[in-house]
Amino acid sequence: MYTKINKNIFGAIDSYNEGVQKQISSSGSAFVIMKDNEIIHEWYSGTHHFEEGARKIDGASQFNVYSTRVTYVGLALALAVFEGYLNLDDRLCDFFNDLDSETLGETTIRHLLTRCTGLKINGGKVSRIFNIGTNIEGKRPDLLAKIHEISTGKTISQVLKERVFQPLNWSQTGWMTEGKSTLVCDIHSHIDYPTIRLGSRSGEDRNLYVSARELAYWGNLHLNKGLVNNKQVLAKEIFELSTTIQSPSNLPKKHPKFGFLWWIKDSETSCSYNEMSSELPEGSFQILGASNCSCTVLPKYTTVAVRMYNSLCETPKEHYSYLEDINTYGNLVVSAIKELH
Repeated sequence: MYTKINKNIFGAIDSYNEGVQKQISSSGSAFVIMKDNEIIHEWYSGTHHFEEGARKIDGASQFNVYSTRVTYVGLALALAVFEGYLNLDDRLCDFFNDLDSETLGETTIRHLLTRCTGLKINGGKVSRIFNIGTNIEGKRPDLLAKIHEISTGKTISQVLKERVFQPLNWSQTGWMTEGKSTLVCDIHSHIDYPTIRLGSRSGEDRNLYVSARELAYWGNLHLNKGLVNNKQVLAKEIFELSTTIQSPSNLPKKHPKFGFLWWIKDSETSCSYNEMSSELPEGSFQILGASNCSCTVLPKYTTVAVRMYNSLCETPKEHYSYLEDINTYGNLVVSAIKELH
């Protein structure tokens, strides 16, 4: 349907992504666009690492998606809420008896999912850094995974494998415990050896490897609220929970809003630090990972855009700006998709 015009429309993005690949010292990259449930463009560049004999990046290459994995944790939590195991307003003190209940106070699962607990938890100690729901903090998928297992008796990976990955025949998505040829290495610098991050099978560790295609399918699953090939894989209400704003109403407008760990584009947000590009339409949602991978979903245009890299290098600020890159890339995607309409 779109094949004849793809090369001209997406060529500028391919070139831009290749330039970023060099800027951030990534050995490889990938870019996939899905529109109307069809992969209409895919581009692969480079190799799994810089060493001699490295495998070329292709459709089977699996990148470590790092923080992008939190949306997988989020979907498992949304399923648990939908099925009655959890409530968003359940208090954290009901799950973490080893932490000081007075400090935890009225902090809830909602605050944890939307990154505004105000808590610092290190080992067996908890302290309060800011008041509940007044600021934004880092992600804690490990705590969410523990709550999920306490409530359901199953790990994140067990549930997703049974309810999503296996029914959809996804074979290029998984938490890796041992190496294999399709895994793309992490690049830390030009002088360090490339590495592969392995971990447990439970689903909260930073060892989730996904191909660019299957990350696009993941975004498309959320875009269509669980409907795949006219089959409802999970109830649509689960995805409505996951991809709409769940941040507490008292969160100041200057802060970004979140669903179940997805960044949600909100017209009222006026924050100075925003990982959603300026041209993304309201209602778009996105997640990014440390290796510079990303999954961006644009419901207005029934489109999913996935970009993958494998760099964990510290790039000098004068050579590369993370936020400028995200904004430029996102705006290029929107511009290209508009040409199809």
